[in-house]
Amino acid sequence: MLRLVRKILASCANYTGKFIAFATALMVFIMFTSTLLSQLFSINFIALQESVTWLHAAVFMLGAAYTLQHNEHVRVDIFYHRFSNKTQAIIDIVGTILFLFPLCIFILYSSWGFVEVSWKLKEASAEAGGLPAVYLMKSLILIMPVLLIVEGVHQIVCNIEKLSSNTPADNKGATL
Repeated sequence: MLRLVRKILASCANYTGKFIAFATALMVFIMFTSTLLSQLFSINFIALQESVTWLHAAVFMLGAAYTLQHNEHVRVDIFYHRFSNKTQAIIDIVGTILFLFPLCIFILYSSWGFVEVSWKLKEASAEAGGLPAVYLMKSLILIMPVLLIVEGVHQIVCNIEKLSSNTPADNKGATL
């Protein structure tokens, strides 16, 4: 049962990871195109420049859960790597419950009104020729902590599985 729950939860971050790969490539292409048009032809499109900002925001905010899943987040690792896999699993469970979940709840709580106002105003770019629907980009502020909570639950399930298994697991974290 834990394996099924783990696979379902892991697929959420995996799908966002695939989107991030596409968005990063698209961001590089748009930036190259925008720079080329600007430098060679003195043509500037505000929408192109803003789309790079939007994609960067999407990559960062949607990539947080994917990064956590693959244990690539910043970690101050002074003692952790010396601990056994089971001790690491306990630390990861406690850290997720004491730090990740409260931080995600704080982000949701503190940014809800900000995003809500943006939706009510149907906020658009302040620049002439800019992108409409800025409220969609601001919605990523709410999506990020939700994805992190889902990945946090996935991490807890993986670490419970690690604790209940009799075989030693690798030190790479709770990845599939």
